[in-house]
Amino acid sequence: MAINELCMKIFIISLSILCFGVHTAIADETPLEAHFTAQEASVPYYKMGWDSADEAATWTYSGVASGYLSWHLEENTPYIGQPPFSSIDPDSKYSLCVRYGSSAQNEVATSPAIAILPNTTLEFYACFRSVYLVFADWKFIITDQDTSETLMEWSAFLWSQQNGFTGPTWQKITFDLSEYADKHLTFAFRYMGPDGEDLAIDGFHLYQIIDDPNATITIDEGGLVHFLDTSTGEPTQWLWTFEGGIPATSTEQHPVVSYNTAGSYTVSLTCSTDNGAVASTITREGYVNVVAQAPQALIGLPDEGYLSPWTALFIPTDTPIVFHDLSSGLPTTWHWTFPGGIPEESDEQNPTVVYHEEGVYGLTLDVSNAAGTSNDFLANAIQVGGTQYVWNIGLDEYEQMGEINFGLYGYYGGTNWLNIEKFAEHFKAPQAPATIDRVQVYFYSTTAATTDAEITVSLCMVGSDGNPADVLASTSVRAGELAYDPEEIVPTDFIFDRPVSIDKPFFIVIGPFPHNDGDAISILAVKRDEGETSTTWHLLEDEDPITFEPLGTYQWFENTDSPVSFCITPQLSYATMPVTSIDSPIRHPLPQSSIYDLQGRRIEQTKKGIYIRNGKKIVVR
Repeated sequence: MAINELCMKIFIISLSILCFGVHTAIADETPLEAHFTAQEASVPYYKMGWDSADEAATWTYSGVASGYLSWHLEENTPYIGQPPFSSIDPDSKYSLCVRYGSSAQNEVATSPAIAILPNTTLEFYACFRSVYLVFADWKFIITDQDTSETLMEWSAFLWSQQNGFTGPTWQKITFDLSEYADKHLTFAFRYMGPDGEDLAIDGFHLYQIIDDPNATITIDEGGLVHFLDTSTGEPTQWLWTFEGGIPATSTEQHPVVSYNTAGSYTVSLTCSTDNGAVASTITREGYVNVVAQAPQALIGLPDEGYLSPWTALFIPTDTPIVFHDLSSGLPTTWHWTFPGGIPEESDEQNPTVVYHEEGVYGLTLDVSNAAGTSNDFLANAIQVGGTQYVWNIGLDEYEQMGEINFGLYGYYGGTNWLNIEKFAEHFKAPQAPATIDRVQVYFYSTTAATTDAEITVSLCMVGSDGNPADVLASTSVRAGELAYDPEEIVPTDFIFDRPVSIDKPFFIVIGPFPHNDGDAISILAVKRDEGETSTTWHLLEDEDPITFEPLGTYQWFENTDSPVSFCITPQLSYATMPVTSIDSPIRHPLPQSSIYDLQGRRIEQTKKGIYIRNGKKIVVR
């Protein structure tokens, strides 16, 4: 071997040894070591629990009242039957309270100025009832101390309206303060006005969301934790154990776990390489803290029966229906009352009820767990037997009503230039033999240049192909006679010459609509999100596949592209007596703003009384 070749070989060997040494050094710098965090991990940096006079004195208190009508500490909540805050935080001794009085109150509790860290979340708990907050509301106010600017003013009354909350239960209120990082803020609770509701406040915390060795997680019962593997050394296998979690173990790198029972829980992660020869384990005790949450009662209506503009549910007599518990907060007990029903009371979560007598009935649901109780009720919600208008629109969809506009091409459910001849609304079969003698249709627009054009409504059977088929009854109204009121939604009556018996699914078909210049007629409708319920069909003219010229023949198509239900309401009767007409139809308020009664319930029909609209009291005389 030549000297030069020998030198080159030695160089290559030396380089290989050097490279191996470097590789080994790099590997040694990143050993396998288990670490984890979670999206919900946080470190509290300010706490106020009002658990002693000295702690409470770090805030300032002002007002015009004294004694129990001003700010004070109480061991229990002001509401009989509601547990103290120790049901949520076992270390809690007292809560900050104020009671309502008959005279004007203006009670303010203000924190010291606090420097806000990045990624801060604020939370506090409040136990209150919303019924009379229209008279004496309480607000939460955030103020920038450097500029004296009010950054936020949160109203408990408006929050209750928006969330359908009646109470009284402990409610956790949370705010993201990320946009206020580095500001010096004060936080204030202000109770103002006479004749309101008692209030208890506790658990005021500021958390910084951060991956820190001391970080922990606090969630409500039923909450989720999104775990993140942050181990070094490039592991390829993971074994998690979650005390109190569902699932209890996981081999995913980034698992999501739910916790349904209050308590403090340990999390452990063991990560390893493919062959398992190298492994590392980390265990964090008390990493997940699950807080008890009082339930929020919510009645779910049966799937059986019809929805109606005038009652929550319309059913015949002697027909079993199943009510559903939709409550949040993991209740453990349920108590239903069904005046007029059998049974009249039930402790089942989802009870079955039968009504033997015609009438209009209400119901209540009380739910509870270790953290509190909650009540929901529906007054005059169940009409059993008799005659009623029915449709396919839910109580929570009234504010979504509007027109389905195609722009230059007209409307879905009205005048159009897309060669759609007719539209149809599908209805399920009645639960007992019934009759239909008329249909009311609510129009969003009734502009008609072709005033003499007849708009026909037909009651049709469902064919073997699922489309509208045999016509059982028809009637027409001229376009110029369609009912419209700019202030209220009013129906147009389409009256058949005789009641028609029905015991199967059926369609209400409407059309054709005039589509000359100046015609703009559209049916009021609810448009839903993709994948949700659609109850509409349309009769579309066939086109030549090459020239796209209309052929004069038509086919029915189910609307599966954009879920819609029309505001079309056949009058259906389970009554044994002859159907009689209604001389003065009830008028709907326009769904432009929400109206609530003093119990915090959104309503669609006002009588004489006091109501709340857009946060303000209105009086209907």
